Amino acid sequence: MAKQARSRRTHELVLDAAAAEFARHGYPRANLQHVADRTGLTKGALYGHFASKEQLALALTGHLDEVLEKLATQTAPEDGPPRERLRALSCRLAERIESDVRVNAALRLVLDEAHSAPEPPRLLDDLRRLAGEVVQSARTEGALGDRPPTAPLADLATVILVGAYCTAPDMERRGLADRVRDLWDTLPADGADGQAVRETTTR
Repeated sequence: MAKQARSRRTHELVLDAAAAEFARHGYPRANLQHVADRTGLTKGALYGHFASKEQLALALTGHLDEVLEKLATQTAPEDGPPRERLRALSCRLAERIESDVRVNAALRLVLDEAHSAPEPPRLLDDLRRLAGEVVQSARTEGALGDRPPTAPLADLATVILVGAYCTAPDMERRGLADRVRDLWDTLPADGADGQAVRETTTR
């Protein structure tokens, strides 16, 4: 039992060390020897936990998928109308990016992949889908009416988060949540019929 607990702690230590390496250097320039050095392991011992850099990257992006789904379930009617729900989802995810190096690294891995992949990474599609579900749930409750359309609002939430992430001043993405809040707050307030948001998202 003690051996298993020690192995689990080492496994978690490796993930944190890999996350710090990926967040700083991205996938192509990440060096597993640097990961081993951060943990005090030999490279051979590191491979005992993860056989490749790809396996480490997949573990981190899987963690991000879980975090995103969990945050989406926490976005509830009490957060307000559609735009406020999307703002809440964006800000909660931004806070996790700041506080959780694994989420930070995973988003960098996803965005790095986006530059070379022929199709958008699944995570970005998932983020857009979840944002769309938040808006659609408001429509079902009668809080939205016929406007604004779901897709532009979902796109807006994705663009605000990704844009703030990509222009953050450092690899730790300090202040990211505040920047995301500020971007949302610069949008015009919703009119009674949602026209302000509709015009903003379709320009």
